[in-house]
Amino acid sequence: MIESAQTSESAAPNAASDATPIDTDAAIRRYMQIQREIAQLEREKEQLRDSLVQELEGKTPTKWHTTVDGKPILVTHQFRTVIRYDESVLRERLGEKYAEILEVDGAKLRKNRELVRPLLMPVLDTVGSPVSARVENAIRTGTLTVEDFRGAFQKTMTPYISVRIETAPPAKPTADMPF
Repeated sequence: MIESAQTSESAAPNAASDATPIDTDAAIRRYMQIQREIAQLEREKEQLRDSLVQELEGKTPTKWHTTVDGKPILVTHQFRTVIRYDESVLRERLGEKYAEILEVDGAKLRKNRELVRPLLMPVLDTVGSPVSARVENAIRTGTLTVEDFRGAFQKTMTPYISVRIETAPPAKPTADMPF
């Protein structure tokens, strides 16, 4: 059993006041059941969306007003053009002109952040945000001090839990297991 606790802002994150014991196994079992139900609902939603698209394809108008269970509903159907370019072919074919058709791609920036960071240094104060790992490193290396950050940040504790089926169970229970 784990004790569930409500804490005040001034209390430590694990302080137990008015604790209510819960059945941990039952809570995890239900949590995983809900995860499966959500996945099933997402699959069902996708199938229904596909059915509606097929039913409404080619029909006009593209906005359809109806009433379901006494509630007014607006259904909009349309096709959006999605173009995927073969970047390697275009890069080779266009040569130096390839850069003229490019726009910043956030996903590629994230993937290659260490490569582009030095190039962004002149504008990093405009397009960047402080990152805890870099702050810790700057303090550890002596580039900055703890005093530089006093009163310039807010630290909050945000609960996080992940429940999933392990592909391989641990060989033996670990000391940090709460139950």
